[in-house]
Amino acid sequence: MLVLGEVRTCLLHNTAPLPTPLVAQILGTVPGRRVLCTERPIAHAVSPELVTGIDCTLATSSRVRARGIGTVTSRAMITSGLVLQGSASAYLRRATGPSRLAWSHYADQLGVVEVISRADAAELAEGYLADSTPSSTIDLGSVSERLISDIQGHVQLDHVTSVRARPTWVRWAARVGDHDGPVARVRSDGDVVHAIELIVDESQLGLAARFCEDFALHDWLLTTLGQVIEQTDRLKALGQQAIDILTTAVERLFHVWMPGAQVDPALSPLWDALEQRPGFSRQWNTQVARIRDQIALQTLQAVEQTRRGNADW
Repeated sequence: MLVLGEVRTCLLHNTAPLPTPLVAQILGTVPGRRVLCTERPIAHAVSPELVTGIDCTLATSSRVRARGIGTVTSRAMITSGLVLQGSASAYLRRATGPSRLAWSHYADQLGVVEVISRADAAELAEGYLADSTPSSTIDLGSVSERLISDIQGHVQLDHVTSVRARPTWVRWAARVGDHDGPVARVRSDGDVVHAIELIVDESQLGLAARFCEDFALHDWLLTTLGQVIEQTDRLKALGQQAIDILTTAVERLFHVWMPGAQVDPALSPLWDALEQRPGFSRQWNTQVARIRDQIALQTLQAVEQTRRGNADW
């Protein structure tokens, strides 16, 4: 069996982080089903799952024709009342016959897409990860994006952001392999798109989505902090102060960094490997130290200017 997914991560369009009751209200996308909220180790809320039916072509690395019919599940998440994610995924399994069945057959299997093809799991996974601009093929990113757009348009939001940040995309595929322990292979296409291939035990397939959502959250944090530094560097080059931007980043982002805290222990070795190479936390700590140094330097400069002004007076 193979699982495909995509996670879109962005800043919630609101000036300040939202309290948990308001987050639960915004994520209440399905009447009668509750939003799952946790406060430890950090505030995190997950919407009920939505279901989308699909019948489309599937990309394969071998160019073998493949058709997928079934349903995709999607959900929205808000972390720390501030970071919004849309996540869509589907289990792929081989169809029992060469023809499409009645829709009721697929509707009874939520989150399952049956594949009519000779292509194997590895070919389907590689084809999906390499298909960066899907049009006629399965497009889980659009499902995630539609969910995000619905949340961002909520009337309870003031539609003003406190930090300038670009959305990031993480496309992922998880399949069963015979490796000694789970393996994650990360590929990058610029600084906003990543592809992850997971090779796990069959019992761990259901845990893959949560790992990829956690990876996407921390990849977005790392990317956004880098953008904050670039923005302050541009302002400094223009002779302008950027202390407000820096302190907002400290207040809004620093405490969210907890890689692996929301991941099942069975997949924690994946984060251990990522901490070794490329070294996510090393990169994060370096950027945090740089921002703190800039705050300290700009504070000293402001104090010195005030002192000189008082002396001149």
